[in-house]
Amino acid sequence: MEPVNFEIYSPVRNTINKALGVVVKVAAENITIQPLSGDRMTFRSQYLAPAAPEEAAALAPLIARLKQEETDRDKAKAQPDPALIRAEFDKFLHHIAVRSPAQAKAFGEFWAGVLAAAGDSPGTTWEMKPNSARTPGPVLKAYNAATQKWVYCLTFLAGWGLRMEIKKEFLPPGCERLFPIDHAMFGAGRAVELIYSKFPADKQKPYLDCITEIYRKIRPEA
Repeated sequence: MEPVNFEIYSPVRNTINKALGVVVKVAAENITIQPLSGDRMTFRSQYLAPAAPEEAAALAPLIARLKQEETDRDKAKAQPDPALIRAEFDKFLHHIAVRSPAQAKAFGEFWAGVLAAAGDSPGTTWEMKPNSARTPGPVLKAYNAATQKWVYCLTFLAGWGLRMEIKKEFLPPGCERLFPIDHAMFGAGRAVELIYSKFPADKQKPYLDCITEIYRKIRPEA
């Protein structure tokens, strides 16, 4: 049986107990649903199936409520200040430069190419996010047509070396070899670990081409 790709707000049915719910989070094969009553639960996708039309109709009010709650949350969020995001990036790069000036210079040059490929729109195409070391790191954001939101796509963990983690859903066909480490991002992504001395411009180009292709496909029409 072919696996089902569930989207946010998809009405689903648990194949074991027939309980109905709405998808609220997708992380690889782990699907979190909001049932008609009670707390949210997470299942492997193999235990869920699309709801039948009459079941979907019963879930319609719940879907409408969840969408409205998300809209209300978005309205409450303040728009990010591009200047503050740039300042956070400069601080991030400075921290690398204190310990590894050559690596900071190399990453800064590569990052310029990344922004040329993705678009330099702080808060939209990229922002700073905390990583596991509790220091902010840059991350590219891509447009998700299903949710109509810009979501995390490619994370940069830079320092003496560079680790990049990309969500599989945005990885163009044929680019898997660029990210040979599978099961990154809790199974939802792939990764690569690089050393700057072995990452000259000609080795950077395939990654920049990959990013260009990602944004060519997912950029919403103006």
